[in-house]
Amino acid sequence: MININVLENLSYISLLKDTYLVRHNRNVCQYSLIITEAMNLPEKSIETIQQAAIYHDIGKIGIPNQILFKPGNLTPSQWQIMILHPVIGAELLSADLLNKEIVEAVYHHHERWDGNGYPDGLAREDIPIAARIIAVADSFDAMTASRPYKKTLDKNQALEEISRCAGTQFDPEVAGIFISLMEDRNIVSAGMQRSPSL
Repeated sequence: MININVLENLSYISLLKDTYLVRHNRNVCQYSLIITEAMNLPEKSIETIQQAAIYHDIGKIGIPNQILFKPGNLTPSQWQIMILHPVIGAELLSADLLNKEIVEAVYHHHERWDGNGYPDGLAREDIPIAARIIAVADSFDAMTASRPYKKTLDKNQALEEISRCAGTQFDPEVAGIFISLMEDRNIVSAGMQRSPSL
């Protein structure tokens, strides 16, 4: 059973940490849902991805501000701390708050199709489908969001980057579906009607 109070408290802490994270999580949820629905996945999978996308970056509340908001590149030691956020997030959510599939998606959303991701270096279909979908949605929103410490790409530039990384960073099927959906504004608008449940 989901402990709503604990999840609400985690979300509130996330808001205090960085208001961007709240907007980002909601955007990732919306993008993830349009991919999921286009893939005709079962309703249970849709619910899993919806919840996992909302909480995928919750672990960033455990990352020091001087690292999370650093302008410019992180040092190797700082990067080793930053990449702990999926692990922290999974640990925060694993105490009987959410089901195993949701926690695994949060834990693995930075794995790469080619096996060069983190935290476990999983590859291809060994990565949970929810994590593969969230990875594409997460990257697109991160690339197109306005942040003071990074360059913002427009929609077409971000889609070109996703296309370039399909088959290496991203599941090529998921990437292809997302690109097609984003090129059809009517489908995107329809897909984003579904509001995330907290």
